[in-house]
Amino acid sequence: MYHPPPSCLSTSIDARIARPRWRRSRRSPRRLLAALLLLLAGAGSAAAQERYSYTVTLSPSIGGSFSEGTDSSGVQAAFSWRTQPRTAVGVRFGSIGLSGDQVGTLESPTFRYATIAGEYRFQELYYESGVFFGLGLYQLGNGVDSEEGPGLTLGVSGDFPINKRLSVVIELSGHYADIDAASTYAAAHVGLAYQF
Repeated sequence: MYHPPPSCLSTSIDARIARPRWRRSRRSPRRLLAALLLLLAGAGSAAAQERYSYTVTLSPSIGGSFSEGTDSSGVQAAFSWRTQPRTAVGVRFGSIGLSGDQVGTLESPTFRYATIAGEYRFQELYYESGVFFGLGLYQLGNGVDSEEGPGLTLGVSGDFPINKRLSVVIELSGHYADIDAASTYAAAHVGLAYQF
């Protein structure tokens, strides 16, 4: 009966032992990478769940046209949603009653607007600040005559938290409207915001 020499046996045994070790060394980095990706995905989803995505704001306003004065009262409602941790899109609807003012040929008109703007926000020590820029549709009318036109809006804001869902929002905004009677407007808003 043929008996292989000891050198052949040792070579085959070494090959059997070395092969599984080589396979394990190739599998372990893949498993480690997969576990790390799952861990990061879980951490990312948890962070996303902790951050509120939507904000509804209601604010009394004071403002008006630069040509006739900015001391008239009004109201603004806003809704915004976060697209990234520091960016958001905001929609605003507002009106300012220019009672007692003659704006062009319009007596005591109301300035109304609807805007959509991109917002970039900064986390400060005690509050969140922001700047926004966007497009708007504007109307200046008194119930008898009116002028409408598109325009631009630009503003800054500060969000001061009261608790996890409520905050006080201060906002300064400017508007340029394609309206012959008066084209530039400004407003200041102080209101309450609810986040969810």
